[in-house]
Amino acid sequence: MRVSLALASALLISLAHSVKADTQEEPSLPSAGSENFYKGKAEGWFWYKDPPEEIPEEPLKPPPPPPPSPAPEKEPEKQEPPAPKGPEVFSVAWIKKNLPVYRDRAIDNPTDANVQAYYYLQRVMMDKASQFSEASSRVIMKDPFLDEDSRRPVATYAANALNREVTSNKDKVLRGLGNKVGLFFFFKSNCILCAEQASVLQSLTNSTGINIIPVSVDGKPLDNNAFPDYRIDDGQSKKLEVFQTPALALAIPPNKTEIVGYGAITLDVLFNRILIAARDTGLIDKKTFDSTQPFFDNGLLSLDDNDGIDEDLLNSPEKFVEAMKKKLARKAIDGEPHNETEK
Repeated sequence: MRVSLALASALLISLAHSVKADTQEEPSLPSAGSENFYKGKAEGWFWYKDPPEEIPEEPLKPPPPPPPSPAPEKEPEKQEPPAPKGPEVFSVAWIKKNLPVYRDRAIDNPTDANVQAYYYLQRVMMDKASQFSEASSRVIMKDPFLDEDSRRPVATYAANALNREVTSNKDKVLRGLGNKVGLFFFFKSNCILCAEQASVLQSLTNSTGINIIPVSVDGKPLDNNAFPDYRIDDGQSKKLEVFQTPALALAIPPNKTEIVGYGAITLDVLFNRILIAARDTGLIDKKTFDSTQPFFDNGLLSLDDNDGIDEDLLNSPEKFVEAMKKKLARKAIDGEPHNETEK
């Protein structure tokens, strides 16, 4: 019991010292009657301390503005392309454009000046055409590849002489074919054109010796009893795709057949078609065939002759003319290749 009291006394003493230490700290405001209260009498009995002034915080300075972006480069001013230059005055293009304008103006308002202006412009056009015609005659007469007289004479005496020579050559060539070829004649019994064609074929045999092989599509003879020794069609017409009569086909031994005509055709036309078929199948050569034609073949230009033709050549009249002459000269010589591909 005494020990417990001693411990309690010690605890109280320790607590008292702690309280005294706390009370020794000077309060911010001295209480009335305290020693500190009397020490501060010069400040006044009812004075109290202002709280310490707060130091205003300096405002944050705004961030510096970003540097100005560089000024965009000034685009170069676009220059308008120059207006296309119109055609030269009195050129063909200019006349084609303006002649209708002059004409319409003269018609709508036929004053003396408007009508004269139209006819003067028309005179310019006609004079240009006249100059072109004169230049054409001068150029053509010096160039055998452009002068059609060198292919087929215009003079009557020359044309007649050529015709006589061609006829003689044609007879010789056709007679030479007389024992090499035959001519199928497809007909129907009631075909009036077939009857007329039969007489032409009889003349062909008489003048050339070419044999006629008559074939009746319907199995009956002609109404005029021409070619009584006919054959009955047993598939020849179907094989040759003959669907109308009369029809003629050149038979070339051993196994070639070429259609040379449908319908009624004259003897002269039939002569020429037989010669063409003979040339195309190799029975006669080109030189022999040319001798039977009423004109001289100095070459024919075609799409096959565009080899070696480029823009540089086309834009140069002199180079273009030289190239055309060389191509035609090669064509005019037998056996000479007419373009670089064949060569």
